[in-house]
Amino acid sequence: MAMTGVHLGEKLALTGSRYSTGDCLLTHDDKLEGRAFAFVLYLNTDWAVEDGGDLCLYNCDQTTKFPEKIIKKIRPIENSFSLFRVQNNSWHSVSEVLSEGKERLSLNGWFHYPEDVEVLFVGDSPVSEEPIPRSKPSMDTTLSEVTSWLNNNYVSPGQHKNIKRIFAHKSQLSLRHFLNTDKYNSALQELETASFTCIGPPNKKNVWRLVESQLEENSHLKSLLRVFRSEAITLLLTQWTGLHLHEIRKGGAINEGNNGEGDEVTTTTSDNGPPSKKSKINSKEEINRDVELVSFINRFDQGCYSMADDQLIAHSEDNGFSLDVIIFFGRKQNWPSQNGGFISYFSSGEEDEIIRVIPTLNTAAIVFREPGVLNFTKYVNHRAGSDHFFTLNCTFFGVCTGESESEESSLNSKSIHEDSEDEDEEEFGSEDFDENEEEEEEEGKDEGGGDGNCGGL
Repeated sequence: MAMTGVHLGEKLALTGSRYSTGDCLLTHDDKLEGRAFAFVLYLNTDWAVEDGGDLCLYNCDQTTKFPEKIIKKIRPIENSFSLFRVQNNSWHSVSEVLSEGKERLSLNGWFHYPEDVEVLFVGDSPVSEEPIPRSKPSMDTTLSEVTSWLNNNYVSPGQHKNIKRIFAHKSQLSLRHFLNTDKYNSALQELETASFTCIGPPNKKNVWRLVESQLEENSHLKSLLRVFRSEAITLLLTQWTGLHLHEIRKGGAINEGNNGEGDEVTTTTSDNGPPSKKSKINSKEEINRDVELVSFINRFDQGCYSMADDQLIAHSEDNGFSLDVIIFFGRKQNWPSQNGGFISYFSSGEEDEIIRVIPTLNTAAIVFREPGVLNFTKYVNHRAGSDHFFTLNCTFFGVCTGESESEESSLNSKSIHEDSEDEDEEEFGSEDFDENEEEEEEEGKDEGGGDGNCGGL
């Protein structure tokens, strides 16, 4: 190509793109299949700044080589042509189309290097992102502190068998009204005024992360985080799921005791029989020492998202079986799925979504997943306006199936059945429990377009 001085091959890839309201293309570098230059010819008419849909170009962090911030925006003006070289720092995105009834149209594609030429991209390759450090469940929290945060329906041993049976069938739970109402409201009030910092890089995520170091010592959020980083919560998760996060004998149940300490596990010979033995929660033989966890609190508002990439897939393969616990906080009872913000689970190498978790206030989503199953959070689009929600995310690694009722039922592309267990739900006898809501999922199906990594410009 005379104007660039770069020798090109005969291969030319050409596609057409149409972006409707709410569509966007998240940050990526286009490095794929020997591409040399990316180009785009805009076909849309009468396009204004307020319509969105800009081609956004990024600078790079000099250390990580990840995109840092937008340094240039190119408006998609009719019959204009953009060309840029594909290289290690060619990070770009397409901002969300904001106007109703307008479509952003373009022809776009890539010029390629000759097939017999080894491609060496210009600039250093991005470094691997460091994973969030893991920690062991803490011994500093009593069972009574944990249960003080939770709805009594989920603490009652009489409900555990029913919850566990549904989990064994679905590999996931949706527990409504999960936290004690007063505790939930206190935590939400504190979240609204707490300090958050933006977490990236934009080719992986754009979310607001709670700054825990700025929490007061008597903070409700500090107490909540302590609860979900405790050995005591692993005991309850074991009771709800049958997975081995905390070792208990068959027929084990939680006993708050008469002294109010709430730090004991009572094991029984049958579901209705008398207690046969008590053991302290910190007894070494009762704990799965392989369990580690990662936890944090995020805020999602317009423009927030998280992506899944090759590095995340590799980590997922190495992580073994894991259990996600996600609790939603917000002012809206039902977050509209067309606003984005839902969590989508999928299996590496598969196109179909396995399960979709839609934010619902004071609801805990508990998902057991096998290696190679990962998730992303859909871009929160302009329809959300000033609305936002918060999530407490806890992932437990080193989870054992053992001989539990949930063995071989981890979340994968074949494990979710669309039929519901009506008998189980009735037997549970509580409006707090919610199985997969198929109607909501259908309503929230992705309308297409915009936020893949290899789509058109």
